[in-house]
Amino acid sequence: MKAEGKRPPEDGEYRLWIKVWFAMTLAILVYFGLALWVRPVAIAENPTLERILMVLSVAYVIASFPAKRWLLVQAREIDSDALRRAAMVVPLVLCEIAAITGFALRMVIGSSHYYVFLLLGLAGMLLNFPKRGE
Repeated sequence: MKAEGKRPPEDGEYRLWIKVWFAMTLAILVYFGLALWVRPVAIAENPTLERILMVLSVAYVIASFPAKRWLLVQAREIDSDALRRAAMVVPLVLCEIAAITGFALRMVIGSSHYYVFLLLGLAGMLLNFPKRGE
C-alpha cells in the first residue's frame, strides 16, 4: 500500500530527466548568447568547411533517434538501468554536438551561419524531449 503524498520512484526519475534535458537545452541558448556577445578570433569564411560540418551535424541529430531506440531496446532486453540512462543521455549529447559545432565555427572562423547549427541542435533537443515510461 502506498503512502499518500509520496510519488513513485519512476516519477522522480522522470523529473530528473526533464531537468537534464532542460539544462542541456538551456546550454544551447547560452551558446547563442555567447556567440552574439563574444567576438570571433578571426573572420575567415570557409563555405566548404561549413558544408562538411553541417552534413556531420545533421547526421548527428538524425542518428540520435535510432540510437535512442536501439539503446532502449537493449535496456529492455537485458533489464539494464545503465543502458536506460545511456538511452536518455546519448541523443541529447549528439544534438548538443551539433550546436557546439556551430558555436565553434563562430568563435574560430567567424562563420555567419553558426545559428543554423544552433537551431539544428535545438530542434533535435526538442524532438528528443523525455517521455514517461522510456
